[in-house]
Parts: sequence; structure tokens; C-alpha cells
Amino acid sequence: MATATDGKIAYNLAKFDNRTLVKEQVERERVASRARAKSRAKAKGHAKTRPAISGFAIFSGVVVFTMLLALLFSYVNLSEISDLSRIKGNELKKLKEENQMLEINYNQRLSELDVRDYAVTRLGMRRVDKSQIRYVETPREDVFEVPEEKKKETGIIAGLANGFSTVIEFVN
Repeated sequence: MATATDGKIAYNLAKFDNRTLVKEQVERERVASRARAKSRAKAKGHAKTRPAISGFAIFSGVVVFTMLLALLFSYVNLSEISDLSRIKGNELKKLKEENQMLEINYNQRLSELDVRDYAVTRLGMRRVDKSQIRYVETPREDVFEVPEEKKKETGIIAGLANGFSTVIEFVN
């Protein structure tokens, strides 16, 4: 007869292993809960369906698209402004060159000798003699009158009026 101490006796522990039973029971409960949910939805008259795309995803897409459009338009605006700046810079350069040429012509024509020669030959002018100079004396000395400035009004309403008029002057 064999004893437990001989080591020849093997025990079948499968009777005590509940893992497969638990897995089967969890699967049955899952299927049953799905069936109950479907039957409740049918009893209410409509099945609960989830939209393919959520409202937040649509809103986010619209916001991103709007931001991309704003970025695109800002680049277009920047391109137009830079082109306009380049064109105006070229115009400014041409106008500066023309201004230099006009100043040179002006200075050449208005030299002192040319003016004196023009006055004598074309206009028939001559230098002033001492007999042509007359001095006029007035009975009193020269007097200058300086008008008085308005006294500035102080107060809240006067300050607001002055501020408003300053803003209007700045805008104009």
C-alpha cells in the first residue's frame, strides 16, 4: 500500500481551479447586459446610437479651418503691403533724383551774376543813386502791441472740452 510520503500519489487540482468558470460567467453576463440594453432601447421605440463624429470634433475642425483662412489672408495682405512698399520705395528714389536735378538747375539759374545781368539787360533796371533814397520819419516811436492770451478755464467740464478739442485737432 502506498503512503502519502512515498511521493507517488498525484493530486488532481483541476477541481479547485475556477478560472475557466469565472471567464465563462463574465462572458455570459456581458452578453446578457447587451441583450437587456437592446431590449430596453427597442421598448422605448428607438435605439441609442452614437454619432460617427462628435459636435466638438466638428466645432474644432471649423475653428482650425477659420484660423487657417485668417493665416492665409494675413500672408496675402503682407505680400500686398510689401509689394506696395517696394513700389513706393522706387517712386521715392526717382523723386529724390528728380529733386536733386531740379535743385542743381535752380541754383545754376539763380546765381547772383545771372540775376543782376537779367535785371540790367531784360528789365532795364539800374543801381539806386543816393538821390533816390528818401527816409521817412514818423511822429512817434515804433510800438508793438501784444494781444493777451485767453485765460484758461479750470474745471472738469473745461478740461473735458479741451481734451475733446485736442483729440479732434489730432484726428484732423
